[in-house]
Amino acid sequence: MHGMEVILPGGLLYQGSIQRQAKFKLLTGYVEQALIECNAELERPEFVTEVLNVVLDSIGDHAADSKCISGLCVADRQYLMLRLGAMINGEQMWLKVACADCDDFFDMDVRRCDLPFKEAGEGFPLGTLHLGEYTLTLRTPTGADQQQYATLSDEQALQQLLRRCITSVNAEPPSDEFIQGLAQSDIEAIDELLDEISPAVCTRLLVTCPECGLEQQAELDHYALDYLNKYYFYDEVHTLASYYHWGEAEILGLTHSKRHLYIEMINRSQGMSIERDMQ
Repeated sequence: MHGMEVILPGGLLYQGSIQRQAKFKLLTGYVEQALIECNAELERPEFVTEVLNVVLDSIGDHAADSKCISGLCVADRQYLMLRLGAMINGEQMWLKVACADCDDFFDMDVRRCDLPFKEAGEGFPLGTLHLGEYTLTLRTPTGADQQQYATLSDEQALQQLLRRCITSVNAEPPSDEFIQGLAQSDIEAIDELLDEISPAVCTRLLVTCPECGLEQQAELDHYALDYLNKYYFYDEVHTLASYYHWGEAEILGLTHSKRHLYIEMINRSQGMSIERDMQ
């Protein structure tokens, strides 16, 4: 049995076809526990691969594993993390924004399902670019690419990305001399084509400060798991064990929604109404 199903903005190239349907595992306490125990000290791209490996069941006809998850394009990984947030914490989320002008903090109410995204362009994940006498075949960046340059300087990361995303030049592997000889205008043309064929997920919102009226951009971090709280989770397990005398295995086998339903019933029976801010 699996949980939520989504259609990826891009998809995984597998056996000659693009696989766009992704299925999450059923969100049980075991899955949430594994998420909580993910190593948050990993570099962000590796951490995201670990998280998605915990929660995904399959991508198209391919069983989800670290290799295929790291092979997804950047926007697909962002989209999956966005939908994971909705599975765990609902569609509504609150952003705390610091105004760039008056330094006042204000909250924004955003629904994850309302955030726009762009589907992949024609030919995804490959594109062809002509630069003078050269014909380049390009590939959209993936999570595996991000993992390779996560700790590099901006200049080193750019060189690494070009080496990985230019798959051929005149049907031959690109040489180091060719990569290093690319002009800024060439790099801009490569970036423009990759933007054209790549899917995209909204990562910025235009917001207005209620204090001073300044319009500004608010950043969205789809990779963050700050809505997961280890202490709340184990407190719920403890509460259910104490009240119903269930074992840990029985409690962790419950789905996320059913566990919260039982917690709500306990609170009602005790005349309590608890609302927890998971942000």
